[in-house]
Amino acid sequence: MYANPVHIRSERFNLSLTPAERRLVEAVAELNGTQPSVLMRELAIEGLKLLHGSKSAVVSEEKRHAHA
Repeated sequence: MYANPVHIRSERFNLSLTPAERRLVEAVAELNGTQPSVLMRELAIEGLKLLHGSKSAVVSEEKRHAHA
């Protein structure tokens, strides 16, 4: 199925949602023509990238001021 076995997704996280949160995820997934689990994975990865980028920017700014 995968040309590169590194891309096989075998690691899992459990996520607990309220019924309203689940309905929201399902509705947004349906609007985007995707599965709820795919939507949640993409949102999680994008959120982590944003957090990592913002923390990297803060660290860089702190290092720059420390050397000034």
